[in-house]
Amino acid sequence: MSLKDQPEFRTVWAPDAYPRTTSSPVRYVPVLKDDTVIGYLWAATTDDATQYVPREQAGDPALDAAVAWTRRLRWAKANGVTPLQALRHWAGEGEDPRAGLVPVGPPFELPTLRALEELAAAV
Repeated sequence: MSLKDQPEFRTVWAPDAYPRTTSSPVRYVPVLKDDTVIGYLWAATTDDATQYVPREQAGDPALDAAVAWTRRLRWAKANGVTPLQALRHWAGEGEDPRAGLVPVGPPFELPTLRALEELAAAV
């Protein structure tokens, strides 16, 4: 291997994660940082899928939060927290410097994950 060769990276181990897609309706909560919506945490209503969707207009803080939410959701999966329970698990906690905060309140619902992705992409 020379310095001109591209290194090959392989994942040797990663914690279990929830599925990141669903065809069912989704419940979601906003994720805030400095009183700005930076993304949405969602959970499927009929299966085991959940994920964080960054809001495009929120820029780098929204993308940085994705790393923190991936870690949090892997922790939830490892500890037997269901996706719908995860929506409420962090609600009302103080603002995390990376993940932001989830306000207290009931989740919203949309008929598809695609509809939530469109909401996150809206200006």
